[in-house]
Amino acid sequence: MTKENIAVFAITGNGLKQAERIQKVLVDDYNVQLFIPARLQTDILANWIQKGDFKATLQTQFKAVSCLILIMASGIAVRSIAPVLEDKTKDPAVFVVDEEANHVISLLSGHVGGANRWAKLLAEQLESDPVITTATDTQKVAALDNLAKDLNGWYANFKDNTKLINRKLVERDTVYLFIEDYLKGMVETLKGFTIIERDQIQEITEEPIVVVSDRTNFDKAENLIQVVPKVNVLGVGCRKNVTIEMMQNTFVTFMRKNQLAWRSIQKITSIDIKQYEPAVQYLAQTLNTELVFNSAEELKTVDQNYAGSDFVRKTVGVGNVASSSAHFQTQHHVVVDQFHENQITMSIGR
Repeated sequence: MTKENIAVFAITGNGLKQAERIQKVLVDDYNVQLFIPARLQTDILANWIQKGDFKATLQTQFKAVSCLILIMASGIAVRSIAPVLEDKTKDPAVFVVDEEANHVISLLSGHVGGANRWAKLLAEQLESDPVITTATDTQKVAALDNLAKDLNGWYANFKDNTKLINRKLVERDTVYLFIEDYLKGMVETLKGFTIIERDQIQEITEEPIVVVSDRTNFDKAENLIQVVPKVNVLGVGCRKNVTIEMMQNTFVTFMRKNQLAWRSIQKITSIDIKQYEPAVQYLAQTLNTELVFNSAEELKTVDQNYAGSDFVRKTVGVGNVASSSAHFQTQHHVVVDQFHENQITMSIGR
């Protein structure tokens, strides 16, 4: 897995010392680069910024990294990044550390960008105090955007719904929540929500309901917000040169049959000899999802778990491509029955 990029900026000698400390505690898990004024240059590995280039360099890194750590006064930090601020769904995590590392302050993108999480992590490593001002964190309740982040989830009208639900949680208003049992272990906290069962969803008509599910088998309503988690891996097998139309129609039928939301597809996977099939490539591009291929040798390690075709085994080396691919990628048995239509097979792993 590719490490996330973190840029650490310091502007004084004491700040440089803290930057080196931060790099040492984070370097095993992240790609950490230091950015220091050239006047402080030593023999350590860093990007040495020439006079007059500080703001431009910082703003360039703002657009390139997952997280910015700024060892400087909050005022300098705010003025430096202000021209490149865009949107909470796009801006990186930004937090400020004082020169003695007494405080680690989450400044920007606390939830979506992960600044709150990183600030707490770094403060623990540096034995500092994390400073978190996000209302849901200070009130110690869950947040809709944090819930979605835990599950790599999507929900409609992100800004408006986040404001609505988080405000109600902070104010201790009732917000109902239904979450599938198999997703509960993936969520950090549900504190503040009133938990309900699936059969109670339709009984609630006024208070907001958050439904956390990869399924579509419930009625939509104005007071309902569905968080669709990206937790499913779609295994695909097909004959050579199946058409894009065949692939598209099969996918729609398969998802409807199993009452699955298409946004829940995290990854599409198949056997490596199918990597140049236009229909498979099209499906991944349409869903904007990762596409991964497995060798026959890899699939043989799980293929015995599924009924297979002798013809397919003779052709590609394993008897069942769709289910074996989904199983191999998730290392769990598939969660729906394999589906076959238009010379295409599909299966879902989670």
